Amino acid sequence: MADNTQSGNGALYFLVGALLVAVIGFGVWYFAGQPSSGAGDEADISISVDEDGMSMNTPDN
Repeated sequence: MADNTQSGNGALYFLVGALLVAVIGFGVWYFAGQPSSGAGDEADISISVDEDGMSMNTPDN
C-alpha cells in the first residue's frame, strides 16, 4: 500500500493567506483615506496684502 502522510493543508494555507491579504488591503484603504493628525480645514497661517502693507495672522492656541 502507498503511505500517504501528507495532509491536505493547502486549502487552509490559501484561506489564511487570503484573509491576511484582505486585512492588509482594508488597513491600507482605511488609513490612506484618513487625514493626518493636526490637519484640518483651517489654515495654520493667514497672509493678507492690502494698501497698508502685508499682515500675517496665526491662530491663537
